[in-house]
Amino acid sequence: MQALAAGNDACLAPLMERHYQRLYRLALSYLRDADEALDCVQETFVKTLEHAARWNPGSEVAPWLTRIAINNAIDRYRRRKRRGASETALGDDHDARLVAEAPSPEREALAGELGRRVERALAALPEGQRAVFVLRHYEELTLVEIAEALGMSLGTVKSSLHRAVRRLRERLASLDR
Repeated sequence: MQALAAGNDACLAPLMERHYQRLYRLALSYLRDADEALDCVQETFVKTLEHAARWNPGSEVAPWLTRIAINNAIDRYRRRKRRGASETALGDDHDARLVAEAPSPEREALAGELGRRVERALAALPEGQRAVFVLRHYEELTLVEIAEALGMSLGTVKSSLHRAVRRLRERLASLDR
């Protein structure tokens, strides 16, 4: 990052290789659209290149990139919502090379009707709660990592996660009635 900040654009390639898959999975789990997720990650790295001088050398690169990616995903989600676009369930159209090779049992469960219900409930969450929930349960970040990535206090992350889980439970329970 220091070399990138100093103007060595060649340093972007190793940074992309190291973080592309994780950022793609994050964007995909948030946006639920493979093309949007790819665009989001590309935009993340463009912004990384443009703003490399803003990176604090005393901090880790991964949370900084995660924050940029989440902010891009939120912006894209807002724009899509304003245009009235609907979310689509993940199908086989996403780039299989960029996601984890063996899906976890949780992700397999999302494939069917339960998955569509969870996606609808997740889409109904406020953006901040959805971001915290996705980072915790899809990307399996610690609460401290989430706080760092989103620029929130640890207490705010905990309360947002608690509220998100409670709202998801309420919403999913109401779907069964």
